Amino acid sequence: MERFSLAGGQGWLTVEESGGRARCAAELPEDGKGLYKGYLCGTGGRALLGTFLPEDGRLKLRRTLSLDELRRQGAWPPTGARAELAFSAGSPGGPHPPEGWHWEEAPARRMGEPLLARAAGGGRALYRPEPEGFSLAFPYAETRAFPLTPLFCFARVERMNGEFYAVFPFWSGGCPRLPHKPAQAGQTIGANQTKEETRHGEPNHQGADRPVRPAQF
Repeated sequence: MERFSLAGGQGWLTVEESGGRARCAAELPEDGKGLYKGYLCGTGGRALLGTFLPEDGRLKLRRTLSLDELRRQGAWPPTGARAELAFSAGSPGGPHPPEGWHWEEAPARRMGEPLLARAAGGGRALYRPEPEGFSLAFPYAETRAFPLTPLFCFARVERMNGEFYAVFPFWSGGCPRLPHKPAQAGQTIGANQTKEETRHGEPNHQGADRPVRPAQF
């Protein structure tokens, strides 16, 4: 097993070769700066290992790649490793957020469980602080997979600034909580509404609090 230093010695990455594959594991301190990506470096290039996700108060990354793939990218045998800030937590960009919201470039860091952090993916979301905790709003479209699917029963779909978002409420520690009644900031659509109703933007108040059936997405 080989071990490489990350972040000036504050983190590390290990590589273990077995059966023509390389098992990589890495850790960084949770500094709140944003979303980090990890790379395995060789004499001819580097290979992207993935995104560090919060777990037990640290940022962790695990990935297994074939040695052939690493060789094609010039990263085998390894000579080092790198962790780079891919998205800053405070960086602006994109459409102007609705009033009371701001863009969160790394929503995974807000999640209270590794499963939810992985489900949040590497995309960004809208973030709104609230007395009970916070809400995250992910861009929503019928042509794409429903965002943060493990929590679809907690979601409501709102139209804000002309765009649809799936809004998820959380307690301050990143655990999901049941949504309140629709806020006045945007037009709300029950998450289990039919596609025909969604296209016409007509709220289905009777279904707004019922669980969502994933088959409808």
